[in-house]
Amino acid sequence: MISPDTFVLAHGLLREDPQYARVPAADRDALVMMALAEGRTQAEVVRRRWGRDPDSIADRCGVPVIDDDHGADYGTTVVFAEYFTRPARIVLHRSAIARVDAVLARQAPGAPTARSVFLAHELFHHVDCTGPKAALARRHRVTLLVLGRWRWTAGLSSLAEIAAGAFAQDLLGLPVHPRIYELALRE
Repeated sequence: MISPDTFVLAHGLLREDPQYARVPAADRDALVMMALAEGRTQAEVVRRRWGRDPDSIADRCGVPVIDDDHGADYGTTVVFAEYFTRPARIVLHRSAIARVDAVLARQAPGAPTARSVFLAHELFHHVDCTGPKAALARRHRVTLLVLGRWRWTAGLSSLAEIAAGAFAQDLLGLPVHPRIYELALRE
């Protein structure tokens, strides 16, 4: 069961997608629900195979995890973690994650560490990019431009972000989509 809070947070991610205006209004709720279900399904598969510990899962998947002290903030954009495909690796930005941990310590004592949440989130991207199906953003596209026989499309990158949050939420047993962690820093 997906909580109303999780749905609202996930829908907010879709609204921030650069292609949001091109998504038919009648399709938006279904896309959010599909992405949430995809994340939860993948979390169940991973949990059954390797357990709940994100560090252990990364190790079992052969994905190096790099804890970076330099940060990757770009103006008003804060980057907590990144997944790279070639070579596969996850980079966690300690300074940004520490800010989330400080908020969690005040507002949600006993919650999983932000590091584990962001690592789990990035593990979804690994599963999404290396699984048997095409990556989630590539499976759901919107039309940007049509010129005669030519049709230019773009994927909805927010769907993978929604699913990655649902993956982390389910894997770690969080009460709500971890998008709330990022939003807590804006207050």
